[in-house]
Amino acid sequence: MKGLTIRHSDDAVKRVEKRSTTLELLASSGSIEVSRQRIEAGRHFYLYAADEWTGFELVYVMSGSLTIEDETGREGELAALHPGDYFHHHGLSEKVYCRVGEEAELLLVSSAPSFDLARDGVEEMTAIAQAVEEKDSATQGHCGRIGRLAIRTAELLSLRGQVLIDISYAAYLHDIGKVRVPDHILGKEGALTDEEWVEMKRHPEYGAEILREKAFLGGAAEIVKAHHERFDGSGYPAGLTGGEIPIGARIIAVVDTYDAMTSDRPYKKALSKQAAMEELCANSGTQFDPEVVDAFIQVVEEDDAP
Repeated sequence: MKGLTIRHSDDAVKRVEKRSTTLELLASSGSIEVSRQRIEAGRHFYLYAADEWTGFELVYVMSGSLTIEDETGREGELAALHPGDYFHHHGLSEKVYCRVGEEAELLLVSSAPSFDLARDGVEEMTAIAQAVEEKDSATQGHCGRIGRLAIRTAELLSLRGQVLIDISYAAYLHDIGKVRVPDHILGKEGALTDEEWVEMKRHPEYGAEILREKAFLGGAAEIVKAHHERFDGSGYPAGLTGGEIPIGARIIAVVDTYDAMTSDRPYKKALSKQAAMEELCANSGTQFDPEVVDAFIQVVEEDDAP
């Protein structure tokens, strides 16, 4: 029929994806775009405020579920959406945060072109993470696991809003600074010399410098810079103690260590989950924030529950 365009689900469409989300541009006309997005369970995202993005936007829930909440996550401010529900806006006074419950598939209609902006951000983050994994084979799959466990721990600690977004980015990109560490140091099988260790310990600062190049990653940059600090002040690069360390960095320190202990490496076999949790407890209050350790152990035990 003249003027009618039909596209089947297996036809080629503009598409971008990373481990936690897939975004497809289904149709566009002038400034109007219609997209479909799949987002993993447990992930967080936000809608821009009017001073960052202006346009009409409609979000229709095709499957799964999501929750809309304010920055504090107060119970009275929550709204749950299920298949068939939708919301729309034309300029928001402040950011609105959403959490995906069951894996969600959303239909998005926007009056201002946004697909290319989202695509560029997703592709850049994916490329950065892949660059780290290619440079340091021990980190393969590590970033995705860290992100999932870090967010669940943060939620258990009642963190909400922008801090969860920052933790999500930081967890996925916490090792990005390793792209600036020379290969002969990063891939060395034996013990590092004092000089090599000094260079290796610069990777949190390198990572923060890289992330600060993008304004929306500013909060994540501060977390990445501090993720090797220790609760008792014996960490690096700044020797921060206790609450001086961003909460996101305290969380990633625990989750990162646990994942390293429970993963096989060329120089050591993986510890059991129980042995790794015992090690975390042994270092609670010195290397790690005790409240974070307690919350993380609850997350791991819930994973193992029948």
